Amino acid sequence: MSVGLRLVQYAIVDDSRKLIADAVKGLSADGVYAADKGVISAKTANITGIEAAPTKVYGNNKAVDLQHSKGDVSVALDFNKLPQDILNKLLGRVSDGKGGYTKGDKPNVAMLITSDDIDSNDQIYYGFGFGQLVRPSLNNGTNTNAETRADDALTYSALDVDEWGDSIKTWYSGDANFDKAAMLKDVFGGYVAPSSN
Repeated sequence: MSVGLRLVQYAIVDDSRKLIADAVKGLSADGVYAADKGVISAKTANITGIEAAPTKVYGNNKAVDLQHSKGDVSVALDFNKLPQDILNKLLGRVSDGKGGYTKGDKPNVAMLITSDDIDSNDQIYYGFGFGQLVRPSLNNGTNTNAETRADDALTYSALDVDEWGDSIKTWYSGDANFDKAAMLKDVFGGYVAPSSN
């Protein structure tokens, strides 16, 4: 069982799932952006559609088989705040060169959600190698005695990753064979951690 929401990370990838490691064209110089700076943080990441219930197949007046269909994975995300430049890139919004932004082509986005295992010091990871983000609505309200904040609420629609045969892949850091660097490379299209030298 997972508990809490430790971190949400993003990267923009090209059509072949190769990481765009560029501070201008991508999300950062190494390509990956972590929402992890105080108020720039995630509140919820609700994953739905991981699996679909099977359909019973009948023969000889009884259920004789189960027919399985793929899930339709999406993630409802709620952030306290995302930086405007990151948000605009993730949503594919295009600058007019004067501070305004309009709808553009949606980029391919990879995402990694980290949660904690409830009874150990280990983490559970939910990876999505290919998908797109939308911001379906934005609710603004007047301040009263307290601020009325409009969170950055996004919806991620996951697409299949050929190598995975699915649109979601999970990892558990307590597994004897867990390799964090390999996981990051797998999710984020060839990501390599920057040298600490």
